Amino acid sequence: MTLAALTDKLRKRITEYRHDNRMQSKINSPLNTIEIALALTEFALDKGRPIAIEEEHWFNESWNIIHKLEGTDWDDIIDLYRNLAYKLGERNWFRK
Repeated sequence: MTLAALTDKLRKRITEYRHDNRMQSKINSPLNTIEIALALTEFALDKGRPIAIEEEHWFNESWNIIHKLEGTDWDDIIDLYRNLAYKLGERNWFRK
């Protein structure tokens, strides 16, 4: 899957998740983290620039993300998020 196709699929799944869980008043920090990483990826693709050093932490998977989504109908979002970071690494778009 290309990086562009991956970002489209992840954006679609996050939108579906937000729609299905729209009545929750609690802020979903793990999903916000994924959305920030996704937005940074979309910006990088649009501008043709690597991820800045200070932005890289948004691509580090955390226990909160796994705990919130694993074993649910949304656990494919975890795999898409992991794949997003992998694809950016393949392109050498991280500056580590």
